[in-house]
Amino acid sequence: MTSEEHIRRKVLLYWISLEDRLYLFRCSFPLALAVTTMAASGLTSGVGWFIAAIALDTGTLIWRRKVKQSIVDIDTERCWRDAGLFHVASVATYTIAGYNWVLAEPHNFVVTAIVFGASVMTHCSWTPTMRQWPNFIALVMPFTLIVYAADRAGLLTVLSGVLCLVLLGTTVVIMHFNRQKYFETFAQLQAEEDLAHKLDAAFETAVFEKARAEEANRIKSDFLATMSHEIRTPMNAIMGFSDLITHMSKEPKTREYGQYIHDASVGLLTVLNDVLLFSKIEADKIDLDERPTELSAIFESLLYWQAMAREKNIKLNVDCSALPQESVLADEGKLRQVLTNLISNAIKFTPSGGRVDLRCMVLNRQRDALRVRFEVEDTGIGFTDDVAARLFKPFVQADGDIAKTYGGTGLGLAISAKLVSLMRGDIGAEAMPDKGARFWFEVPFALTVIPLSRSA
Repeated sequence: MTSEEHIRRKVLLYWISLEDRLYLFRCSFPLALAVTTMAASGLTSGVGWFIAAIALDTGTLIWRRKVKQSIVDIDTERCWRDAGLFHVASVATYTIAGYNWVLAEPHNFVVTAIVFGASVMTHCSWTPTMRQWPNFIALVMPFTLIVYAADRAGLLTVLSGVLCLVLLGTTVVIMHFNRQKYFETFAQLQAEEDLAHKLDAAFETAVFEKARAEEANRIKSDFLATMSHEIRTPMNAIMGFSDLITHMSKEPKTREYGQYIHDASVGLLTVLNDVLLFSKIEADKIDLDERPTELSAIFESLLYWQAMAREKNIKLNVDCSALPQESVLADEGKLRQVLTNLISNAIKFTPSGGRVDLRCMVLNRQRDALRVRFEVEDTGIGFTDDVAARLFKPFVQADGDIAKTYGGTGLGLAISAKLVSLMRGDIGAEAMPDKGARFWFEVPFALTVIPLSRSA
């Protein structure tokens, strides 16, 4: 079924619903007209006409119900042609009543015009047929009736002509309005149908493009993971030989250049490790390896950062007084990496003479689980609120000047956010420009049955 044919069926159903609503009115109106004509033409004529009018309306109702039941298979052109025939038959039925009135009361021209004109307009107003001949016949019959009534009453004058034209014009206007309404309804449904098709096409395109983007992202992640892994092998060789040059050479310049190579290799290897880990996370190739862990042991392993902080004349305080004494199920490596990333950033962005604090606290405790909050606070350069909203996205730093001054790939915080999310936790940051920053993350842990400190 074409889109246009589907819309034609919708318009036909719309017309049928309107006709069904007018059925009771059409049954009461003939009763009033039958009582009027009964007084003029007799009981038999009035009752007979009333039965004929009701039979026609009921037959039309039954026809509409059948069309509605088989709307999927019907021929809409034939239905509108049948509707035109019912329209003409209805007007003809009322014309007979009008003739009966005129024959019985030939001088009562005004009543004839009003009663029959109203009945004709009632039927003409709900037939949106596009054929000309049913409309023409439906208009000619009441028009000839009025002219005939005027002639029988001896009132075929300017006044009767004006009344005839008023009746004819009013009916034409109503029928024209219905034709226009038909076209407007058709156009509206056509627009809705076109919009629905466009939305469906847009949705299919979006789904296809989403699949393409996901596939491209997967290929990119696989490529980066493969290349990073392949590059790390020669980088280890470069670091090893540069270290040998530094320690074995007797020439000061050679040892200096070897140290430069070693330092640059360490920086490049750090970048490669970040890219490799981020690629694995993006490709969903990283899982948690949760084992019984003591958080105090992780904090003790981070004390080596104090030596690095002293080199920049920065004081690093590690507060482990609020650490839980129980052992927890945790991925020690990933938890340590998040803390390392945050401490490294804090030291990097804190000027000489500054301070970095690492602490943790238990937010809530249950019988077999607890939630721990870790915080790294510094007195560094800080950042604005709009920067905080995008810090945990990949390859993002506060601004271009910071990237040039401090270096880095902008992957550390993105990796931390991914790892915290993998551990079912939350991460965030708060800061003010030139007044330091505080990074925090919260992670839920399940308690183990036996603390590691008691197991041997």
